[in-house]
Amino acid sequence: MPSARRAAVIVASLSMALVGTTATAQATPKAKAGSHCAADLSTHKTTCYDSFRDVIAAATGGRVTDAPATPQQAAKDKKFLAELNAPAVSPAHARTAVAQNKVVGGILYEDWNYGGGSLTLTVPAACKDDGQWDWGYNSLDDWNDSVSSLIPANNCYIALYSDIYYNGTQQQYNGSTPYVGDAMNDRASSIKLL
Repeated sequence: MPSARRAAVIVASLSMALVGTTATAQATPKAKAGSHCAADLSTHKTTCYDSFRDVIAAATGGRVTDAPATPQQAAKDKKFLAELNAPAVSPAHARTAVAQNKVVGGILYEDWNYGGGSLTLTVPAACKDDGQWDWGYNSLDDWNDSVSSLIPANNCYIALYSDIYYNGTQQQYNGSTPYVGDAMNDRASSIKLL
């Protein structure tokens, strides 16, 4: 085979290999704003789901399976919020909840008034409400600069920080907040649960 033809075959083979690699990388799901994800603050693992209802079922270890279909409905549904804040271990779900350590510490929303994608924060236990830091997420990664509203849960306060590793401007929220305010809107890069 002439060297020019051999070089063309090698270039074509490498191009096909690179195209295959790119397609594989793009097929990997990313935990990003616009989707409904759960972040386990004890392992820093984030998993995304097809719907808000699915993420809540996973985040509660199967204890809450009838969450409203949209985050906006959930934020205003007193029954759902009470279920979210109920003790994690009910007799019917004791084995599952203990094995999975599923308690929701809060929910972050991409848009104001609980709209857009959501990031449900799971923790091993309810916050102690002692003024001390219970859990943190030192870098919101794909959720960086995306938080506009939030709901704390299970005795937790949510502190948003404008920079990673809990630096920069800090704002603390102790209740459902349809708008985090101009100083923190789309600026959070790390969070703590207190």
